[in-house]
Amino acid sequence: MTALPSYDVLAIRYGEQAQRPEGSTFLGGDPAKMIPGLDFFTYVIVGAGRTWIVDTGFKSDFSGEGGRILRHDPAAVLGRLGVDAKTAPDVLLTHAHFDHVGNLADYPAAAFRMHAEEMVSITGPDMTHPAFRQAYHLCDTQALVQLVYEDRLCFDNDPVVEIAPGLESYLIGGHARGQTVLRVHSKRGWILLASDAVHLFEEVMHERPFAIFYDLAKMVEGYRRCLALAGSLDRLVPGHDPLVTVRYPALAADLEGVVFDLGVVPSA
Repeated sequence: MTALPSYDVLAIRYGEQAQRPEGSTFLGGDPAKMIPGLDFFTYVIVGAGRTWIVDTGFKSDFSGEGGRILRHDPAAVLGRLGVDAKTAPDVLLTHAHFDHVGNLADYPAAAFRMHAEEMVSITGPDMTHPAFRQAYHLCDTQALVQLVYEDRLCFDNDPVVEIAPGLESYLIGGHARGQTVLRVHSKRGWILLASDAVHLFEEVMHERPFAIFYDLAKMVEGYRRCLALAGSLDRLVPGHDPLVTVRYPALAADLEGVVFDLGVVPSA
C-alpha cells in the first residue's frame, strides 16, 4: 500500500473583525452581549510537488465595512512563503461568499475548483431571495462566470471527491448550498479545514447555529459530520475562530500573527 503524502498546511490570517453582538453571530444570541470578533483566513497546502491555495479572501474595497479590517494582502503573504500568486496553478474554493472569492484576479494562471451546487445557487433562483444574497457580491459572481467562459473553473458534482492522494473535498452544505470542507493528510495525520461549515469551535462544541445559513438543518448536522471527519476537536480547524491563532504556532518569527502551521498539534 502506497503511503499518503504528508502536506504542509498553513493558515494565513489576512483580516479581522471587531467584537460583535452575540445576536449577530448566533441564532438566539443576546444582541446586548459582545463576543470576540472573527478572524479571516486563506490557506496554503504544499506537498508531493504541488501547491494549492484555498480561498482568496475579501477585497480591500470591503476593508472597514461592517467592522472588517484587511490586515494583509493574501497574495503578498504568499510571496513571503515563496509562492507566486501570478503563477500559482491551483485554487480551491470552498464556497462563493465574498470573503472567500474576493481576489480571483490575483491568480491569473490558476485553475479554480468549486462544487457545482454553489454555482447553481449563485446563478439561479436562490439569488432571487435577498436573505440568500447577503453574503455574496455580484462582482464576485460575475468573475466566477468569467472563469467558466475561460475554461478555468471546474466543478465537482459528487459529495466526496479525492483531489489528490491525501487531499479530499466533502460537500457539507448548510451555511452555503455548495459549502465544502477539505480533509488533508498533514504532518500530524488527517486534519479538517472546515471553512465556514464551522466558523467557530463553539458551533461544534455546543451546536450553536451560526446566524447566516442556506439550510439550517444541514448546517447543524454538518457540525457533527465535520467533527466525525476530523476525528477529534484538535484536528478540526474552524474557518473564522480567533482561537486558531492562539492554539497554533507561527510558521516563523517574522510571520508572527500572520501565518500559522496547522501541521502541528495545537495547544489546549
